[in-house]
Amino acid sequence: MPSRAAAAKLPKPYDEDLRTRPRPAQDPEHFISLEHAEPSPIMLGFQKGWRRFVGLLKITAVLAVIGAYPAATVLSSHIDDSAIVIPGDQSWSVSVVGVAIHKIARELAGAGWAADRAAWHPQARLTALPAWQEATASGLSDHTALLADVAANAEGPDDDLAAASRLLKAVPGEDMHPRLTAAAEALNRFDTRASRGLAVRPSPEETLPREMELFAVWAAQDRAALSDRINAEQSAWPASKEDITAFYAAKARAHLAHQLIIAGKARAFGLTGDTELAVALTRAETAWKRAADMKPVFVSNQSGSAALWPNHLASLAYYLTEAEEASHFLAGRLAPPAPVIEPVIEEVAAAGADTPVP
Repeated sequence: MPSRAAAAKLPKPYDEDLRTRPRPAQDPEHFISLEHAEPSPIMLGFQKGWRRFVGLLKITAVLAVIGAYPAATVLSSHIDDSAIVIPGDQSWSVSVVGVAIHKIARELAGAGWAADRAAWHPQARLTALPAWQEATASGLSDHTALLADVAANAEGPDDDLAAASRLLKAVPGEDMHPRLTAAAEALNRFDTRASRGLAVRPSPEETLPREMELFAVWAAQDRAALSDRINAEQSAWPASKEDITAFYAAKARAHLAHQLIIAGKARAFGLTGDTELAVALTRAETAWKRAADMKPVFVSNQSGSAALWPNHLASLAYYLTEAEEASHFLAGRLAPPAPVIEPVIEEVAAAGADTPVP
């Protein structure tokens, strides 16, 4: 073991008490005071940017909640007025029946039937689409009833066509979707029976004259409705709900008439061979096409000089006037001539003529 004397032999600096050594005076400028410390400019910019981003998200969320319903209402209004093209793999015995079925399928599979929607649904707030669909169904009902009369048998109008015509008529308080589906099935049954010779198959030469009279009636009715709205006192700008309803109801029937004319014209070989009839048919088709192709972004019914806002109702009424005249003219040309009734002349016996008068 080391002896106690060894500890006394250590150098003196190792034996000092460091706690008693005086510390050198420090310059106060070397210390950083936290009270006067400044944050980094980068962090300040990041904080401001984050606050603005959060505020923008809040404003966007509020606007999205407020504007979601109106946006859904606008997006749910889709009026499909494109031409009806029958696929090549489909063969219809009666072409106008194929047009009717495709019109029904387009409305049901596209925007859906607006009148069947619940009160909270965005489509329940629409005006143009319900008017378009209601007029389409009503026009198909009238035309199907016409076909039922043309395809009548010994027992009366065709049962399937008559049933389809009734189903296409709207019933207050009843959903139209099942009625339209049943009407399409009845039309398909009739076309199937007609293709097999189990039902009278109306030819375009038989249906076209009566169709033209029906279309002329549509034009007269819609023109009168448009005229009433044009001359009515304006209660909204640029058009009221009644104005929009009258416009799109007339447009729907014009589109239907145009498509039915095209379908009937494609198989009316006996009519298109006559130059005069072909010109009259083209004139009627063009007139209905002008009325059907009107598609303004906003319907306007403003009177005056129309410097900024035209009167779409007046334009459509003019096109319908031309369509009515062309349809009447073609119907008159296609109508069968009236039978000539020869007067009955009673013959006087020759012997009685020679008898002297007393």
